[in-house]
Amino acid sequence: MSSLVNQVSSFSMSEEEEAFGYAWCLRSSDVFSYVLDAAIQLGIFDILAKAGPDAHLSSYEIASQLHANNPDAPSLVDRMLRLLACYDLVTCVSRNLEGDEDGNYKVERLYGLALPGKSFVRDENGGSLAAFTVSKAKMEVWLHLKDLVLEGGNLFEKVHGMPVYQYMSLNPESARTFDTAMTNLSKIIVNKVIERYQGFEGITSLVDVGGGYGITLNLIISKYPSIRGINYDMPHVIQEAPSYPGIEHIGGDMFSMVPKADGIMMKDVLHNWNDECCLKLLKNCYEALAEKGKVIVTSYVMFEEPETSNAAKFISQMDLIMAARDGAKQRTENQFKAMSMAAGFSNFQLKCRIFNVVGVMEFYK
Repeated sequence: MSSLVNQVSSFSMSEEEEAFGYAWCLRSSDVFSYVLDAAIQLGIFDILAKAGPDAHLSSYEIASQLHANNPDAPSLVDRMLRLLACYDLVTCVSRNLEGDEDGNYKVERLYGLALPGKSFVRDENGGSLAAFTVSKAKMEVWLHLKDLVLEGGNLFEKVHGMPVYQYMSLNPESARTFDTAMTNLSKIIVNKVIERYQGFEGITSLVDVGGGYGITLNLIISKYPSIRGINYDMPHVIQEAPSYPGIEHIGGDMFSMVPKADGIMMKDVLHNWNDECCLKLLKNCYEALAEKGKVIVTSYVMFEEPETSNAAKFISQMDLIMAARDGAKQRTENQFKAMSMAAGFSNFQLKCRIFNVVGVMEFYK
C-alpha cells in the first residue's frame, strides 16, 4: 500500500492543475461543515476524548458506542474521520491486520483526538464550539445571499418574514441552541481575556452593556472581587438573569441611557449594529463614564487587508454572517478608532488580541 501511496504522491501537477484542484476543493467545502456537524451530534469527539490523550480507536470501536442499527456504521464513521483527519481535527495511524493465505493484508485505520479537535469537546470551564450547529434556517438564508447584494435590506427577515431575534423567540429550540453556543464561546474568550488583559485593575465600578445573563461579568468579578458590577440589558433578559455576588442587574435600553460607572464594557455588541447605532451607543457610554473613565470593547477585529491566514478567513466569514443575519458588520482597528473619536473619546488603544481574531480595545474619556 505504501508503494502505491508513494506512486500516487509522486505524480507532479502543473501550476494550473494545482490551482484548479484548489478551486475544486473549495467548491465542495460545504461537505466538511455537514460532516463536522454530524460528528459532533454523534459525540465522536467526546468518545475519542474519553479514550485518553494518546489513545487511538478504530471506527468499529467508535461505532460500537453509537448504538447504531446500521451494519455499515463503522465504514461510514471511518469515511467521516478520514475527512476530519484531512483538516487536522483527528489524528490517523494505520495498522496491518492479519493477512489471508495469499499474504494480502487488510489495513485498519485508528483515530485519535488532535489539538484542534479538542475544541469540540466540553472543557473544564464548560466552553466548547460543539453547540455551533448547521440549521435549516441558516442554510436557507445563505441560499439568498445574491439577493442581498442586488436588493439590500435585512436578508434573514426577507427569507423568514421576521428579524432573527423574533424568529428565535418563536422557535425556543433555536434560541436554546444559540444561547448555549454563545455562552460556551463566551466562557472560552472571557477566560482568555482575563488571563491576558490587565485593564480591569483599578476599576471600582463596571457596567457590562448588553451583558445578557451576567456570565461575562461574573467571570471578571470572580478575579476582581473589589469591582462593583452592573449587568445591563433589556428588561426581559434581566428577568431571567441569575443572582451573582457583587453584581446588580439593571434592565433598560442602551440606546436611551447607560448606567454611570468609571468603567463600561461591551462584548460582542457593536458588531450587531450599523455605524449610526454604534455612534449613538458610544456617545451614551461617554456621557455615563466618570472623568478619566474608559470603555472596554471586546470584539472581532478585521484585518486591514485580506490575508490567507485562518484568522483573516474566519473574521471575513463572521463579517458576512453579520451582513446576512442583521445587516451589521465587523470592523477594522482603524474603523474602531475613527468611531471612538467621532463619539468624543480622547484616545483609543488596541490592547491585545485573543486567538488573533478578538481584540480588546480601550476608549478613553
